[in-house]
Amino acid sequence: MLITIIFGTAIIIVLMVHFFNKPFYGLDRYTIVLILTGLYIVIMVISYSMNRNFIFFNDDGETIILRYYPIRPILRKKRALEIPKASLVKFEIRKSVFGLKKTLYLFQRVKNKIARYPAIGLTALNKKELASIESALNQYVKK
Repeated sequence: MLITIIFGTAIIIVLMVHFFNKPFYGLDRYTIVLILTGLYIVIMVISYSMNRNFIFFNDDGETIILRYYPIRPILRKKRALEIPKASLVKFEIRKSVFGLKKTLYLFQRVKNKIARYPAIGLTALNKKELASIESALNQYVKK
């Protein structure tokens, strides 16, 4: 949201201020606006592709509860998983995009088959929070 305000303000300033009537470093005002707009679109695409989520993790009781929702202004949908500890088979934390994007995959035994839950983005978590979730899940995976 802050990035949108910054880029929107910059574009308005470029269009309204008389300083930009003359070319600025050889670029006219409309070229500057196009560059700012393109940069904004690239930043938004990267931000959306990182799949950052707010995560709530609770492993008290007999189930593992994981609630998460995207940290982005649109296309937000709250999701929740409840997995009985006894049925958790394994989990994977995969890193991609030079280790910047972290994704959690949970696997549960359901009627003698293994089901994989949809990917959960862990990119927004810091190292301590990620290690905490990983150590908690390691307790319940049968080796």
